[in-house]
Amino acid sequence: MSDKLQAAREYILQKIERGELAGGAKLPAAREYSEEIGVSLPITQMAFNSLTRDGILVSVPRQGTYVRRDWNCRILPGSFRTFRPVWTEIIRDQVVPEVPGLRICDAFRESAFEIRSTFDANWRQDDYLDLNEFLEEAYPDRGDFFMTQFQSFHARDGKLYAIPLIFSPWVICCNVHMIEAAGGELPRPDWNWQDFLALIGLLRRKYPPEQVFDLWYSPTFRLTFLFRSGGAVLERAADGSCRVRLDEPESIAGLKRLQELSRVLGDSRLHWYDSRSSFRAGTMALAAAAREDVDFNAAFEWISVPLPMLPGGADRTRQANDLLCVRRQVTDFRQVAEVVRLLLSQQVQDRLGAIRYGIPIRRSSAIRSFNEEDRRDAVFFSELPKIVPDHSLGWSELQRLLLTGIDRIRRGQAEPEPVATELAAAFRTIIRYS
Repeated sequence: MSDKLQAAREYILQKIERGELAGGAKLPAAREYSEEIGVSLPITQMAFNSLTRDGILVSVPRQGTYVRRDWNCRILPGSFRTFRPVWTEIIRDQVVPEVPGLRICDAFRESAFEIRSTFDANWRQDDYLDLNEFLEEAYPDRGDFFMTQFQSFHARDGKLYAIPLIFSPWVICCNVHMIEAAGGELPRPDWNWQDFLALIGLLRRKYPPEQVFDLWYSPTFRLTFLFRSGGAVLERAADGSCRVRLDEPESIAGLKRLQELSRVLGDSRLHWYDSRSSFRAGTMALAAAAREDVDFNAAFEWISVPLPMLPGGADRTRQANDLLCVRRQVTDFRQVAEVVRLLLSQQVQDRLGAIRYGIPIRRSSAIRSFNEEDRRDAVFFSELPKIVPDHSLGWSELQRLLLTGIDRIRRGQAEPEPVATELAAAFRTIIRYS
């Protein structure tokens, strides 16, 4: 009976997700669906009732059953939202068949299991389970993992709110044709900040800002400038205490570089979610990108170089990630353990490596994914040892304030030094009382 009930639920859910049944639409009678699905009337009625309990349908006495208008705001048990198509394919092929009750729900806004970006996971970290215990259970020996990459995703109380499945340093990708058409020279691996600004200025004479560079593609990329200037937001000591560094000269220098670049680039009309697709389509000259963002088989020629060195700075960078997060509402811990085990397994990690999607979190899978004949790929791997953890990601409150302050600097509404001073004072107060 459970298989037939699941088939009936799936039939209705797919119609809703495909838009055949819109929010507010009335469902046909259960008897009609029974004939379409090929199950008994009681089974169809049970499917209606279970989807009503899940908040997908609503039953109105003497009127019928309707699709809730906010159906996609619900969190279904066993649901999995995947964020990028590559994850949909991998989870569909290698995880769902092994974990009973799991279902891909990309049409929903939130799910029980989610693949999230660094920004999203940090923003919502209080909504997620602590995955430390599940990681320890699945992989007590973690010698094959890049464990440094896990450090950024421990909340201030030690909770592991997200598990990195792939990661990457940030690099600059360059559209060869667009740079040459503007009369510019391709950047060299040892370029510096003045070289970068000069190239931006040259490109701006031919292209609008949205075709030159998108500084605001990733909210977390902006913080890389603090690290490359030798600064940071927070530093965590061995005893767990935190030191705020945002108002130190090195960090303020990084914010000034952001302001300087924003002024040279000008205001872009490009929405942040269009930036990645614009470079992949060949219509943007420069892009800050992680390995998971690029298309090694693109129809146009592109190269990659490290981020430019900042004056008096440090050759350091932050990481981009795709992360596994699990909602606190999930109570089937065996299901959680299996999902963690499978997504970190050699088989899944090797598949990610084979398609060169990010850098797999397993060392053995990562090294096999490296194409030694592709110079573009070599840059991602040469930058890998320069990644340093960002301990400010353990504090979602700090990130909200910080990104708001950085946006004020970008818009010319405030200067870097007073913003850094005010924020640092607020951070110390938040940390003290937390």
